[in-house]
Amino acid sequence: MFKNIKILLINFLIFLLLISIIELIFGNKFFSSKLDCTYLLCSANYSYKNDLYKPNGIINYKKDKYGFRGLRKNINEIDILTIGGSTTDERYLETGDTWSEQLETKINNFYPNLNFDIVNAGIDGQSTYGHIWNFENWFPKLENFKTKYIFFYIGLNEYFSKERQLSDRGTKNLNYFQVIKYWLKENNGIIYKSYYLIYRKYYLKDVLNVGHKIRELKYKPIETSFLINDENIKELNYRLDKLIKLTKKNNSIPIFITQRTQRHKIINNEIYSINDINYYSKEKQYSEIIMKNCKKNKIFCIDLFNKIDFTKNSLYDLVHTTPEGANLVANIIFNEFKFILNDN
Repeated sequence: MFKNIKILLINFLIFLLLISIIELIFGNKFFSSKLDCTYLLCSANYSYKNDLYKPNGIINYKKDKYGFRGLRKNINEIDILTIGGSTTDERYLETGDTWSEQLETKINNFYPNLNFDIVNAGIDGQSTYGHIWNFENWFPKLENFKTKYIFFYIGLNEYFSKERQLSDRGTKNLNYFQVIKYWLKENNGIIYKSYYLIYRKYYLKDVLNVGHKIRELKYKPIETSFLINDENIKELNYRLDKLIKLTKKNNSIPIFITQRTQRHKIINNEIYSINDINYYSKEKQYSEIIMKNCKKNKIFCIDLFNKIDFTKNSLYDLVHTTPEGANLVANIIFNEFKFILNDN
């Protein structure tokens, strides 16, 4: 009996050793040059029903092998790379309906000789923490990667913490087993690939779900301002400064674009919000910090927060744009960016 148990234990340990070796050889940890495709969704090709805005239909969400949407030219011929969270990734819009692609169309229609290629590098949930990760763990692994401009559509996902959130490629408040699961996912080896294929086959809806849903328009008056202390302002400015340096190091030109939602409204000079957070105050302060940083660093930026006026049909959940809303965003960016194009 003891001998049989010993044999089973030895075989089990040998099996674990072999699996560990295979996991390391075929994973990202051993070969650091590999892209983290579980995070970037490289070569994604999903089709699913849209129940969020009219007209309802099937949405096709596609990414290429680099993790980009909308790349037409060679990877060293990109004109504009757009970076942001879900409001840039726009998972519930067809590629042609995203603000990145609509902006490309507007530029090329107005300046037909430019033949601009605007490429979408948005990742759901990313903040400036995640955008910095992109420069350290994504773009350097793309051979011959080059872009003239990098547009950062930022403000809504910002937070202040020494620990990065999972959406920014970090761990926060995870237990021991969750850390192991996160490591396996980040390694993207045989174990996680097998798990993901099975999970995707039976739970595709969960794979695609990023928490977007239609919200009820229940606004209420709010008087308390959203507080951002000096330490938080300093922290955000540090990240903005770093993004500018990383962009210039990449021989690209950075342009920050601020954001606005419909989680708030102003009626008779009184602020209304969908809950106890003063979203108007919050978004306004983030916009001001970003624009002041642009002025300090002498870079061209677009204050979309103060320039856009979303309509009833612009945002399906008060935050993320419909194709109509994406067109509004693209219009404002185009009208502002024309000043740069006309000077060149």
